[in-house]
Amino acid sequence: MRSREIFGAVARPALTGTMRARKTKKEQRTVTARQWIGYVAVAAATTWLTRKLENAVDRRYGTT
Repeated sequence: MRSREIFGAVARPALTGTMRARKTKKEQRTVTARQWIGYVAVAAATTWLTRKLENAVDRRYGTT
């Protein structure tokens, strides 16, 4: 894995989770550390799944 791929796998979900937590807080609701971790975990899982699906499509249809 290249450093760019590692950074993307970590930074993107963390940013997405943080933005979701900020949105929740802006709506006048408190955000616990557990919720923030959950937001980041869901973002990481969806990022991973998206990459796997994109790779499968690329392999199946031979796109680059």
